[in-house]
Amino acid sequence: MHELGEELGVTDSRISQMRAEALSLLRDGLNSQLQPEAVSGDCRPGGRVARRRHAYYEAIANRRGTRERLAGPASLGELATS
Repeated sequence: MHELGEELGVTDSRISQMRAEALSLLRDGLNSQLQPEAVSGDCRPGGRVARRRHAYYEAIANRRGTRERLAGPASLGELATS
C-alpha cells in the first residue's frame, strides 16, 4: 500500500479506504445480479453516489455473459467499447 500511495500521491490510509470502497462496489455489483437483497443501501437514495452505483449495476447487467461471448463473435460496436 505504501508504494501505491507514493505512486498516486496519497497516504497509506487513503489507499486502504480506496481499496475498501472498490471491494464494496465490486461485491454490490455482483450481488445486484445474483442476490439483489444482499446489496447494501448505505448511500442516500437519489443522491449522486446512489445514481453512480445504479449506473454501474446496470452496466454489469447489460454485459454479455460468458456463454454468449463464446457462442459467437462480438459485434464491431462491442469491440470498439472493450
